[in-house]
Amino acid sequence: MEERFDKMLVKIKQLEEENAFLLEELEQEKQRRDDVRGRIEHLLSKVEGTLD
Repeated sequence: MEERFDKMLVKIKQLEEENAFLLEELEQEKQRRDDVRGRIEHLLSKVEGTLD
């Protein structure tokens, strides 16, 4: 019984670490998306400026 409990605690720790890693990846993806969106908006404003 105690061994099962210890294995469960190890598994919980692994899942917490994986969750933290995935959250960090998600934040990086959001930042990349925002960067790309910003570049696109900048380019669009330059194009609009040349059309005026």
